[in-house]
Amino acid sequence: MFGHTVRVYDLERTICDLFRSRSTVDPQDLQSAFQNYMRSAHTDLVKLMNYAREFRLVNVMRPYLEAVMPA
Repeated sequence: MFGHTVRVYDLERTICDLFRSRSTVDPQDLQSAFQNYMRSAHTDLVKLMNYAREFRLVNVMRPYLEAVMPA
């Protein structure tokens, strides 16, 4: 992805891996990947949040989720 080799397990794990590597990932690329995931027909928020909890990313991901989720 973006010139780097990325292991892909499933979409949700890949999104979490991007957030885990956020210090080396361009913020626009991270936002774009997240928005594309959220628009996908294969979005599984339960699985995404399970990974987010496992990797302690819930607070990091919350602003991104709030930005794309309807109020």
